[in-house]
Amino acid sequence: MNRTILHWSYLNFRDVPMDLFLYEDLEEVYLKENFISAIPQWLLSITTLKFIHLAGNNLTELPNDIYMLENLEFLDVSNNELKELPPTLGLLLRLQQLNVSGNRLTQLPKEMSNLRNLEQLNISKNRFRRLPIQLCECVRLNELNLSDNENLLHIPERIANLPMLQSLAADRCALIYLPAALSKFMNHVRIFHNTSINYLPMIYEKFYQNFYDNRQKFTPITISHKGLFWVRELATYKRLLLPVGTRRVFEVPSKENRITLYDDCLHAIQTLNRQVPVYENSALHRLLPEPYMSSQINNGAIARCTTTQCSRCLYTTYYFMGCPEVSVDGRACLRQCFDLTPQPVPNAF
Repeated sequence: MNRTILHWSYLNFRDVPMDLFLYEDLEEVYLKENFISAIPQWLLSITTLKFIHLAGNNLTELPNDIYMLENLEFLDVSNNELKELPPTLGLLLRLQQLNVSGNRLTQLPKEMSNLRNLEQLNISKNRFRRLPIQLCECVRLNELNLSDNENLLHIPERIANLPMLQSLAADRCALIYLPAALSKFMNHVRIFHNTSINYLPMIYEKFYQNFYDNRQKFTPITISHKGLFWVRELATYKRLLLPVGTRRVFEVPSKENRITLYDDCLHAIQTLNRQVPVYENSALHRLLPEPYMSSQINNGAIARCTTTQCSRCLYTTYYFMGCPEVSVDGRACLRQCFDLTPQPVPNAF
């Protein structure tokens, strides 16, 4: 069966033309770089649509009934004026590619966890401070672009460790530390110009060269995160910013591989979470003895043992390679001794 594709971009349309109704079996429509300010209700009745390209218009919202486009596989509404996305977006169960970059979004609806067929997600150039942990339910996601979210402080490990994820971009954000576990299929990572990162987990070793080649001069940012504290590295007196709850920092590789009872308990909860999403269990969070445990359950392990024979989740012990200096062969220098006495976190670097 022949499919109908319309290329109506760059035509100065102020509304979606009703002529779309004249085309049978319409599957793809390109309306980018016009002046369209709203998606009309009648367009949602064209259920044959699989591909809609509305980039570079004047959209301020998406209709709540967008779920009526039940066959939609591709939606590009980048470079518009969107401030939020409707929860019903999570009902587009066939959606494979979503591009909402270049808008004014501050959060994603948690209902996006239903998008089990989503493969590409671009939320760059927005105003996100955090990512919803529910994104870890998008098990087919293989490309994630977070770049140019200037307030984004961290990426939850469960999202970075999605089973099919191959490409992760987080250029020019405000990241202060990186997820210590990545998908085993990851082959492309861009973390350039996050100038507050002063150490990298070992798993980023194969991406180091690009990271060093793109380092910029240090740019101060304001830190208001209560779950972080400063430590001073004794060999060079460099300051590092670590999550509250960190107990030990070891050299890599190290013969030390100590797992505390605290770590074992969190590891057990992590295993349980694969069956029941405990991050939605508010009663459990209230019962936790220490406030940062709730954050660790939400965001996953803060590190993973880099010993080949182990690779278990670690929650209060760090195994990492510092990167404030580079040796002759291009590898980051190892630091052997750390003072883990908590120091007050100033308002800015």
